[in-house]
Amino acid sequence: MPLVSASDSPDSFASSSRSPVYLEPEALERACQMERLRRSGPGGQNRNKVETAVRFRHPATGLVGEATERRYQGENRKIALERLRIEIALTVRTPAPPSLRPSVDVNLGALDNLPSKKNAAAADARASLRWFERLQGGKIRVAPSSFDYAILVSEFFDVFEANGENLPATAAALETTASQIVRFLAAVPKCLEELNRRRARLGLSRLKP
Repeated sequence: MPLVSASDSPDSFASSSRSPVYLEPEALERACQMERLRRSGPGGQNRNKVETAVRFRHPATGLVGEATERRYQGENRKIALERLRIEIALTVRTPAPPSLRPSVDVNLGALDNLPSKKNAAAADARASLRWFERLQGGKIRVAPSSFDYAILVSEFFDVFEANGENLPATAAALETTASQIVRFLAAVPKCLEELNRRRARLGLSRLKP
């Protein structure tokens, strides 16, 4: 899906073409249509008397995030918005300028020997310093509940797509390993499922955490 919105994030390499995933929660809410819904399920009859379920629809992309499982609307609202951010991260891609698009035949040794995080970021304009600041010894340190998680998922898939969906090349460009990427995505199963969906399309085996 082409990019349709932008953010003024200070770590932006191309602020005019940023994904809506970078928007702060309040800004993303303002860009959405919110529906209050009634849902049946655990919680007894009282749950069905009020509209506690929430659905956010992002008109610019057509993507939806919904939460029905909590008893209180405020909790469902927060969960629904984060689910929408994950949908955006998995769907909306940031195109790379042709001069910055890595080759599918990327030299893994050269990428492994990048002298600094700033140079690594410059090697692919869609991986912000936010990504590299979350690395510790090659491990991606970010909780799925963190605001940064959906952003990093988005940046991973941007770089992954630019590298011809070559996972080792992508991991090298991001100064980590394929196994660490899998662990990172598995924190939200839908994210790992998207990676496996793309691998299946290429005839590759599924990856497990």
